Amino acid sequence: MAKYRVYGNYMFSKVLGEYEAESEEEAIEMALEEAEADAILCAQCSKEFVDSGSLDEESCTVDVIG
Repeated sequence: MAKYRVYGNYMFSKVLGEYEAESEEEAIEMALEEAEADAILCAQCSKEFVDSGSLDEESCTVDVIG
């Protein structure tokens, strides 16, 4: 029997800011211009996130390790 290492991505929600805009799309564009590309969850940073994260099952990948 083979041994596998499985990876998956967790999705977190974070308030990106509050914006006055003409539309929802414009507000999203404004937020994306200022948003950080990556987020690392240390104990202190995790306080900034709205939820504890949920696994995106479609993101799973596998490596054969044995």
